[in-house]
Parts: sequence; C-alpha cells; structure tokens
Amino acid sequence: MGITSLCLMLSTLVIHPNRSQFFLYDSITLTCGGASRSGGWTFKRNTSLRASQLCDTDWGVSNESSCVIEDAYPSDSGVYWCESELGECSNSVSVNVTVTGGDVILESPALPVTEGDEVTLLCTNKEGKNGNNPSAKFFKDGVSIGTRAAGNVTFVKVSRSDEGLYHCELPTGGTSPQSWLAVQVRAEPPPLPLMPVPRLVCGVLLVVVHVVMFIVCVTILRKLAKARASSRR
Repeated sequence: MGITSLCLMLSTLVIHPNRSQFFLYDSITLTCGGASRSGGWTFKRNTSLRASQLCDTDWGVSNESSCVIEDAYPSDSGVYWCESELGECSNSVSVNVTVTGGDVILESPALPVTEGDEVTLLCTNKEGKNGNNPSAKFFKDGVSIGTRAAGNVTFVKVSRSDEGLYHCELPTGGTSPQSWLAVQVRAEPPPLPLMPVPRLVCGVLLVVVHVVMFIVCVTILRKLAKARASSRR
C-alpha cells in the first residue's frame, strides 16, 4: 500500500473522527490544508485492491478541501493522502484507515503523536459502550499489557518506547483490529544563529573605538574647562 507519488510534503491530512479504526457504515471526513495556500486538493488512497483511487471518482464525495466517506466498508481500509495542483502532498503518507465489520474497535490517534503528549487509547464496542463491565484488556505487539477497569489506557507523557502495534479485547466478547501508534520526536527549538567571527571582531572594534573617542572627548573638555578657569583668574 505504499505511495509512489513524488511530491512536496507541505500540508496536513486530518481525519474526523480522529482515529484510525472505524465501524461498518461510519462516516469519515478527510480534510487537507495547513502551511500551503494552494487550493484544488485531490484526495487519494491505496487499498489492497487498487492504487491511487480518487475521491469522487471511486470512493467519496469531495470539495476543494475535504472528502467524505458517507458509509464506510471494509473495502475502504487503506492508506490515505491528498495532493494539490502544485504537486504538494500531505505529510500523512503512512496513515492507515481500518474499517471493520466486527463489534469492537480501538480508538487511537490517526496521526503520529509527539513525545511528551498525553495519549489515550479507548476500547469500545459498536454501541459506544462496553456493556455492564467497562473493563478491557490491552495488547502491545501481541503481548498483554494488562486489563484497565475504565476501558482505556492513558500515557500521561508518551515516549518512543510506547510506540507499537496495539489492539484490545472486551470481556463481553470481541477483539479490535490492530493499529500502529507512531510516536515522533519533539522538535527542539533551532539554536540561535552565531555571529560570524569577522563581524564579531568588527563589532568589538567599533565598541572599543567609540569608548576611546568618548574618553578622549571627555579629557579634552576637562582640559579646556581648566584652561578657561585659569585664564579668568
């Protein structure tokens, strides 16, 4: 399902609701925009059946900035992105959307999260509640990480070590598909630009020259004042 398009990654693909798993017949809205000011976004996807499918033509209803899948099916599972008329594309080239015909999904962020953010994964059934027992069992990379009474697991400050493939099970029955939680490094503020050595030397010399001139001027003025005072006597 890799994307073969070569384009500038200058915009942001946003999925609403913000999760990577959906139930059968859910509505999914994709929007694209951000740093770029160009219009005429084209929404595309790769699925297990076809590559570079266009919204409107093959799978959704679109306008200049969004595309809507009104009734999602498992065949809508795939990788989604958008492109502009200027050849720009979204930064979400690895966003996978999974549509399941089952009764349980894991609600996890569709886009990569940043180190230090608070992130919650929620296990839910099709009715939006987990029956009389809201507990859920969570797995990372196929290994159980425990049962949570509230049906969710929260990373107060997510780290790169939390990155992995997650799914959940409900005691009332049902297992969610797996979703990859991607954690990106928090960008450090750029260092302050260093002044080039020649410019720094020139700046220091200018300061020294001005200080010397100031001292000379003060000295001359004092001597003139003393001379005037002596001549008056």
